[in-house]
Amino acid sequence: MEPTSVMNDIDAYIRKEFLDGDSSVDLTFASPLLEWGILNSMNTTRLATFVSERYEVTVSPRDMSPDNFRTIENVALMVLDKRRARPTV
Repeated sequence: MEPTSVMNDIDAYIRKEFLDGDSSVDLTFASPLLEWGILNSMNTTRLATFVSERYEVTVSPRDMSPDNFRTIENVALMVLDKRRARPTV
């Protein structure tokens, strides 16, 4: 799984769900989602649910730290780390 693909999925979700599809917002993979107010507690929970379902990973309460949700890149790295840590069958 490519990191850029995961970041693009997360970017598209954020734009659709939290920015009303506004593509003019200058959002990058490194934009500070929490500082800009894009993510609040409810939106962070919604994003965690999205990545859990989309990538079949478990986002635990411990994972719900500001560090993991600071940027799109941070969220993607968390997802990729969790996918690598999954047991293979």
